[in-house]
Amino acid sequence: MGCVSEPSATDNNRWRTFINRYWFLILLVLMIPVGLWLPQGGIAIKETGWVTSALVGVMMCISGFTLNTGKLQSQAANLGAIGLVLLSTYCVAPLVAYGLAVVFQPEGNAHFLIAVMIMAAQASSLASALALTVLARGNQEIALIFTLISSSLTVVLTPFILQLSVGAEVELRVGSMILKMLLVVILPVMLGQVLRRFLWNKVQQFIQGIRLVPQLIILVFMYTGFSVATGKIQGNSEIVLRIFLVSALLHAILLGWNFCVSLLFRLDSGTGTALVFSGSQKTLPNGIYLCEEFFRHIQIGPLPLVIYHLIQLVVDTFLVPFFERRNTRN
Repeated sequence: MGCVSEPSATDNNRWRTFINRYWFLILLVLMIPVGLWLPQGGIAIKETGWVTSALVGVMMCISGFTLNTGKLQSQAANLGAIGLVLLSTYCVAPLVAYGLAVVFQPEGNAHFLIAVMIMAAQASSLASALALTVLARGNQEIALIFTLISSSLTVVLTPFILQLSVGAEVELRVGSMILKMLLVVILPVMLGQVLRRFLWNKVQQFIQGIRLVPQLIILVFMYTGFSVATGKIQGNSEIVLRIFLVSALLHAILLGWNFCVSLLFRLDSGTGTALVFSGSQKTLPNGIYLCEEFFRHIQIGPLPLVIYHLIQLVVDTFLVPFFERRNTRN
């Protein structure tokens, strides 16, 4: 009689290596059906309001804890890279989005262009761009600077873009946005730096687990995003398809633009990684606030924000291994 051979040690090692390397991508993909089939948890997280901000704050605190401030001052002087990310965020993205929206806009639907431009006028992502840069072993110092400067300028540039593109009058609450940035971004980073001073050497045995937390938070964001999108997508299949095409093409163009620009200007691979992620992503919370405050009459207003948010998380997470290999090699 024949016998069934036991899995060899080599096979076990291969599976272990595969799981260690790709567990995050596997779970990320699984969040899509989980969010669509069991949306109640994600909707509850979104409706509480403070949970998302708290998770972003935790990510920023961990980023501050792992941040080497010795490089921060020198990176702040990298005006060329800062100018490139602002160019991509507030010039290239709105121009490309406007052209795509005109091409894919359904006949007689004037709200389509407005909804797309609300998304395109947003600042770079507050959390995911920085977290993905860290995962890819990129330049997290410059990524943090990108986040702070891009978010600070949104109170001026986002209304200007909306006024210029669709003639919408928008006046953001500057004080409220500054306070939110202080509480969600700046103070957590400072807290992380204080903790680093006292605990860095003592927690080295746990550092891999600490670096794992941002990945878990991104999984929560993905689940929440698909949960919220479930209700908005139902009954709008044609509009959703058009918005998906616009969002996917816009994100692909921005990724290609920023990668080519990083090569053209000979940025080091770590800074190029931060530019690619920060220059191609859009923040979700501020866009949702705009829809609720100024564009409540546009029912599809949040759709481009949600769909683009999901696309950037999925696509950019799959790009992390490529940039990690590139940064490690260099």
